[in-house]
Amino acid sequence: MPCEDSGEVTQTALKGAVAALAARLPLAEPPDAALAAEECRQAWRPERLRVLLLAESHIATSAADLACRVTLPPGLDWPGPRRFVRHIYCAGYGEPELVEAPLGPGLRPRGGTPQFWRLMAAAEGADCPAWPAVARHGTEAGPRLAAKAALLHRLRARGVWLTDASLVALAVPALRRHGGGALDALALQESWRLYHGALLPALAPAHVAVVGLGVARALGAELDRAFPGRWSALRQPNGARSPRHAHEMRAALASICDCFAPARNATQG
Repeated sequence: MPCEDSGEVTQTALKGAVAALAARLPLAEPPDAALAAEECRQAWRPERLRVLLLAESHIATSAADLACRVTLPPGLDWPGPRRFVRHIYCAGYGEPELVEAPLGPGLRPRGGTPQFWRLMAAAEGADCPAWPAVARHGTEAGPRLAAKAALLHRLRARGVWLTDASLVALAVPALRRHGGGALDALALQESWRLYHGALLPALAPAHVAVVGLGVARALGAELDRAFPGRWSALRQPNGARSPRHAHEMRAALASICDCFAPARNATQG
């Protein structure tokens, strides 16, 4: 398992956890997709974690998606592997022009999760100051990609990191869910038991913002033990449907990040 003293990730621990999940659960994607998603997340992990955003899962990534490669524009500082995966830490997700598909451009993976870009922008303020620059609508590709990378680098420098409680995807493109609530809860609980329970507490975040009330229900006892008095739950971006709920969610996240990962204390990492 990951080292409890340093929070270091090992490929052996990760592969073992994903293999165990694949043996217990009907997966919505190849196991390699779960590995690729975690590689993307780890590439953006801050050296000193202050605020952990614990969301539910990445979006299911098919074998055909996973065979695609992401080609970055010259000069774009975007860490991580170049395999395509449906997670915002992959530069090609939501940016099909960056994706090279083995069977031709007509089969480039489409879609994206702009609601999570708005969530990340909310970490800098309830009015999401970076959102106009990173939104796909009304922006050009070059400046938009530079703005996305700059936002992620600023958050990493402050110690803000987004990861997912389930190692395996629970949401599928064009479908609402893969399975039901019992399957989701099992995936979340087993991902914690097999992997996150050793890794995340060792990173010692000052606060954990759980993105999704379902995640909080499934893992509440584990979070209480690992982060006593140091975690709170927010609605998922898709769950904050009314303007009031959306504003409350963004304001809460902005307040958490300002309190526990203030911009004035940003460091490189």
